[in-house]
Amino acid sequence: MAFTMQPVLTSSPPKGAEWRYEVKYDGFRCILRINPSGVTLTSRNGLELNSTFPEISLFAETAFQHIKKELPLTLDGEIVFLANPFRSDFEHIQVRGRLKRPDKIQESASSRPCCFLAFDLLERSGQDVSTHSYIDRKTSLHELMSAAKLPAEPNPYAKETIQYIPSHQHFDPIWEKIIKYDGEGIVAKKINSKWIEKKRSSDWLKYKNFKHADVCITGFNPHNGFLTVSVLKNGVMTPVASVSHGMSEEEKNAIRAIMEEHGQKTSSGEYTLEPSICATVQYLTILQGTLREVSFVKFQFHMDWTDCTFAQLVRRSKPVHPKLQFTSLDKIIFEKHKKTKEDFIQYMIEISDYLFPFLKDRAVTVIRYPHGSRGESFFQKNKPDYTPDFVQSFFDGSHEHVVCKDLSTLLWLANQLALELHVPFQTIASRRPAEIVIDLDPPSRDDFLMAVQAANELKQLFESFGITSYPKLSGNKGIQLYIPLSPEAFTYEDTRQFTQLIAEYCTNAFPELFTTERLIKNRHGKLYLDYLQHAEGKTIICPYSTRGNELGTVAAPLYWHEVQPSLTPAMYTIDTVVDRVKKHGCPFYEFYRNPQDEPLAAILNQLKKKS
Repeated sequence: MAFTMQPVLTSSPPKGAEWRYEVKYDGFRCILRINPSGVTLTSRNGLELNSTFPEISLFAETAFQHIKKELPLTLDGEIVFLANPFRSDFEHIQVRGRLKRPDKIQESASSRPCCFLAFDLLERSGQDVSTHSYIDRKTSLHELMSAAKLPAEPNPYAKETIQYIPSHQHFDPIWEKIIKYDGEGIVAKKINSKWIEKKRSSDWLKYKNFKHADVCITGFNPHNGFLTVSVLKNGVMTPVASVSHGMSEEEKNAIRAIMEEHGQKTSSGEYTLEPSICATVQYLTILQGTLREVSFVKFQFHMDWTDCTFAQLVRRSKPVHPKLQFTSLDKIIFEKHKKTKEDFIQYMIEISDYLFPFLKDRAVTVIRYPHGSRGESFFQKNKPDYTPDFVQSFFDGSHEHVVCKDLSTLLWLANQLALELHVPFQTIASRRPAEIVIDLDPPSRDDFLMAVQAANELKQLFESFGITSYPKLSGNKGIQLYIPLSPEAFTYEDTRQFTQLIAEYCTNAFPELFTTERLIKNRHGKLYLDYLQHAEGKTIICPYSTRGNELGTVAAPLYWHEVQPSLTPAMYTIDTVVDRVKKHGCPFYEFYRNPQDEPLAAILNQLKKKS
């Protein structure tokens, strides 16, 4: 029995001055109580969650210690893993919630920390405030979060594992953000509502961001009236949901008659049906290939069942601009594994949450392959004349670059077969680097092991300086090492001094491995270390971008333990990278939280003293 106050589902959002709106996140509802003597995290069913989410309970023990006069505190909120500021990853939170071994929990807490998003205040300074009005509780909670210097809105890149969910006075602007970022929905709350334990109240209404998909009916259970609906995935008709809700009795009877006449009855009394009848269903999200909160909308008797594909489902699951059109989806793009344009677009959709942080506010240069990876290619720096008006751009003084701000722009580029996305080292708001990238370029693909050796040597060197670096496959034949910086902390002259120092050290310490010789004929089979490549106006392949080769390899971020002799770029393709990040997370998860300003500044100061 839930002891938290629960909202009521509504089919239309309430409007008016008596309502406020909060983003709804898909996670574990939780009560957080902070005493001077300790912290308790309790699920809505009364289960203790301290040991399941130690990164939250441990942070909570110190987060409010400088305002002890406000303790005890009791907060209502949601434990989530943020995919972006408006959407949480429910699949990850479910996996996390099932972990039992302390070492596995701690490993996940360190590599992919969850956070508690606070949206209500029930107790302050030991006083029960649940009977105060919603607007007063919200104001008080905001004051507390501000005093504790906690994020004033959900932020996937913040280190703090307790954050605040703000309320919004107007529905339309926040709903636009929900649609853009594929959020779960909103909760509308009356400004004078009280918090009532163990109650589902119409003072709180949830309005969800449902999607639609076309599916094929492949089974029927006459005992409970549920349909099995499926889509084509890798050429195989694969079940994605069982659905009964939303069907009228007339529709159920029609299906029953069709199954009895054309279906195959199994030993359990259920029916299977060869692909023929299509339907549209409504659902909330896709979890491990299965539709969640699914309901029947209508039959689609005119549809060809071969159009009910998993790629179609994924493509329609995300919000895109109505002017965006996809063409030639069956064209073979990556020849080796016969991957089509539709496969490529599906990859871009599924990887987008991990790709966007590296595209954000960057002037993109693309390499387009109009006929697939085996055809001719060309660089495109300028936004074409036929670019749709929903695509934003930035003029850098020479070129009008596309700026990839949303999924519609990303998929427009994908439809143009921009197989490679290259980005500069700075954002459009700055002329200073936001990272250092060391490119380790072996003579050929057959010499990739040289890049592995070089990367590990540089890792040790960086660690001796106190610098944390992040390895990434180039996607072709090399490895690139990233060092994150605060955007305005250093000039390109500063970083050139550092990269030159690294290059000189490497060529002196390992003359048989490294060279800075620009002419290929003079490199004598050594690994080229191009320290001059890190400069204003230069670009690097974006993390998670594909490369224009027949394998469809990806410029994939790596964990350091993976940079070993068994590593090969061919292991990281559009077939493997999405599953990898969903299972293990992004190796660059800490990248934007961990600028290496202090150790780099110390090195530069030493260089200035010597000069």
